[in-house]
Amino acid sequence: MPKISIIIPVYNVENYLSECLDSIISQTLKDIEIICINDGSTDNSLKILQEYKTKDNRITIIDKKNEGSGIARNIGMAGAKGEYIYFADSDDWLADCSVLEKIYNAAEKNCLDILIFGGYSCYYKCDRLIKWKGRYKLSKINKKYFKNVFSAEDIKQDIFKIPSTAWTKLYRREFLADNDIKFQQIKIGQDQLFFFHSMITAKRMKVLNDYLYCYRKERKGSVTFLKRKRNFSPLYVTRAIEELLKKLDRTDEYLEISIDRYFSKATSWLGRFDRKLKPEYYVQYIELLTHIQNSCNGWWKYFNPTKGDGYWRLKIKQNIAKIKYRLLK
Repeated sequence: MPKISIIIPVYNVENYLSECLDSIISQTLKDIEIICINDGSTDNSLKILQEYKTKDNRITIIDKKNEGSGIARNIGMAGAKGEYIYFADSDDWLADCSVLEKIYNAAEKNCLDILIFGGYSCYYKCDRLIKWKGRYKLSKINKKYFKNVFSAEDIKQDIFKIPSTAWTKLYRREFLADNDIKFQQIKIGQDQLFFFHSMITAKRMKVLNDYLYCYRKERKGSVTFLKRKRNFSPLYVTRAIEELLKKLDRTDEYLEISIDRYFSKATSWLGRFDRKLKPEYYVQYIELLTHIQNSCNGWWKYFNPTKGDGYWRLKIKQNIAKIKYRLLK
């Protein structure tokens, strides 16, 4: 049994894929399997994967039609054999050659379901690589989580202080399988359901105060590069989280804090949505708002957005609704 299964969805990253693979095959931890899912690439990505496979027999290639990284990761998990699972994106890279050994040892030492660590946002400026801790920093996390092993119950009010990205975690494979934790089958935000499900289920977690992953920021062609929103994923995530909590019979514990998190994102997107698509998004957004107003208490009870509201107007209305909710609670 390999110590770690590294799962890498691959889609049209011919200019970056070699850097990602080089950072993985050069790791000091050698007992690994590398599962690359070619998600319908139309460039030379598959050819590059095949070239690397001839040099390293730890690489497995799964070639499939384009369906998004969530489905690709689920396929990778289904075939993984490692003690632990690690997810990497094919345009990013590991910070140094000791990353996998370091996280494996930390997880084994503490018998963890999830090990959490930090990642750098990376971009080039004047041909110089800039690395900063940005959105994936650990400073928001209470220091007590660095010292001791903790559970989902311990971190209930602090879940969203932890970076939600899949690549800032190492997961015990049996933990994911036993709890049927999978990625949502959408093309953007597919890791949010996976993150939330794992965080409210894990019995043993710990934070490693180290930055071990390099995320390539604002790559042209990536789904996160677009400034104007064109995808309905925050609506789908909010509904999926609610369905999960109903299935687990945990709505009393987590429904309000999860809606506050994910519906707030859907609201932020409403203010930045592509003009041509905004009317359609708005219809589904209002349907969701009406649903949660009827099903759960929160600031959204006092929130009344209109289709013409921009980002800052929505922010003001949201803040007013939150103040009103706190006063009348």
